[in-house]
Amino acid sequence: MRLWKVKCMAKKRVSDAYRKLTGIVIVLFVLTALCTAGYVLLDQSVKEQAAENAARAEQENQLLEQQYQEAKAEERAKQAEEKNVGWPEPKAQGWDVVDVSAFPLNNSRSLEASRMELITSGMMLVNRWHAVPEDLSTAEMLVVHTTDKRIPTAGNSVKLLSPAITALGDMIAAAKDEGLEHYNVEEGYRLREVQQEKYDKAAAEYADRYSGEALVERVINAGYSVPGTSEYESGLAFCMGRYAKGDPIMDKKFHELPQSDWMVEHSWEYGIIFRFPVQGYPNSTVTDKSYKTGQNIKLSIYRYVGKANAAVMHIMDFCMEEYIEYLVQHPHLAVYQDGVLKYEIIRTDGYYGGDAVVDVTRSAQEVSVSTDNLNGNGTGGLIATMSY
Repeated sequence: MRLWKVKCMAKKRVSDAYRKLTGIVIVLFVLTALCTAGYVLLDQSVKEQAAENAARAEQENQLLEQQYQEAKAEERAKQAEEKNVGWPEPKAQGWDVVDVSAFPLNNSRSLEASRMELITSGMMLVNRWHAVPEDLSTAEMLVVHTTDKRIPTAGNSVKLLSPAITALGDMIAAAKDEGLEHYNVEEGYRLREVQQEKYDKAAAEYADRYSGEALVERVINAGYSVPGTSEYESGLAFCMGRYAKGDPIMDKKFHELPQSDWMVEHSWEYGIIFRFPVQGYPNSTVTDKSYKTGQNIKLSIYRYVGKANAAVMHIMDFCMEEYIEYLVQHPHLAVYQDGVLKYEIIRTDGYYGGDAVVDVTRSAQEVSVSTDNLNGNGTGGLIATMSY
């Protein structure tokens, strides 16, 4: 009997121990659950507080930016008032370019321009010293088909960027209105691989007589740019010709035809320039610019640069290189026609890639922003043109 009681008491102690252990486990579980819930709630609270702080910081930054822009505008207005003079008076008749670099933009606003816009809007310099940026190859080129009656082309199609296509179509339509038809775009955008093939083929012809830098120079002088430096790779340049089936006048070269003379005189009105002027080519009115462009052979290459830029180049007899050099020294220009403001152009330095924000006037009807590619790789200065 005593042994039985001892066994019962032992079992009871074991049972009590299990109950205590179970109770401890339950308490620990509850505490863990409470801690977890508390952590989740605390974490959520911290995140909400962080989001509120970020939103508040963003609002403060926007306010500071607004205050900065307002202070900047006030300072400009104060500077203009202190000068107590307005812009210089333009000529009453004809076209005139007025240097207003001493004056800030009036009633300005900030405008954001994408990287792709900056390298495709027209003023990206491409020559033997300034290569096409690698990311231009991702730009969407529009195809001008031969079925497009506005822009006849050689072969099945010619590729150009949208601004160039629009300007080219307008120009050809205007020439037709004046009785000059049958323009033919012989070539436009050229792939890097195609440029490489043309360059290699030309180099092979001179390789037995030249080598190294002398060979490169000889190939360039033969009209074949080093791959990456050809205007055709910009998507903004094209070679012009004329086509009229069964017309014996086709025996003449394009620069000998009235169609070419009309383009020399009027293409700038549509934002298009003759890219590589040499003495007396395409006609006797043209002065030599080969010492600036680096191209001294006769090429019928035209290039889209935008109406405002083309106007200044025409008025001041600048090639593209001369014009950009002028803008570096005179970064704010006003272009007048018969005493009325037609365009305003401003250049800012310090663009090193990516999207950009520039100041433009609020009253401009049209705005275009482009990099001049002075640093290469699609960077350098930013040229903003405003049309009124």
